[in-house]
Amino acid sequence: PKTIVLFGDTGAGKSSLVNLMADKEVACTSSDMRRCTMQWKDYAIDFGGDSYTVFDTIGLHEPQLGIKEYLKSVENVYRLIKELDGRGGIDLLLFCVRAGRVTATLQSNYRLFHHEFLCEKKVPIVLAITNLEREQRMETWWERNQSTFDKYQIQVAGHACVTA
Repeated sequence: PKTIVLFGDTGAGKSSLVNLMADKEVACTSSDMRRCTMQWKDYAIDFGGDSYTVFDTIGLHEPQLGIKEYLKSVENVYRLIKELDGRGGIDLLLFCVRAGRVTATLQSNYRLFHHEFLCEKKVPIVLAITNLEREQRMETWWERNQSTFDKYQIQVAGHACVTA
């Protein structure tokens, strides 16, 4: 199966996106203020005639995370990436972001996973933009905002506008 690593802020809808991809509830989700995913978890998902292993990761920029917990979370993700690299690599990074503004957290997550530390630009990255319930046509959000991602040098191989 192809390997997908799903990442993004806490509350961006990563676990809900896993459920959407699986077409059933396999991942724990919560509308509470507490996070649901405490460490990475993998899911075997078949869609479009192909098999995938999707790794749902912990949201790295949790407001209540202290520096020690943040570093532990980064270390946990680093170990996952290195383990997957040893197993044959990662086929795709799926960056789950809530529709809104390009924040410092969004930029640092992008750089952490794609550029500087974890995957060193070796793995294609796509965006899954969530929280688009108010859009009449979800793709319109991307049409209005794509240039903002370009401005902040967040370059992706593709995108999906979804409500998860």
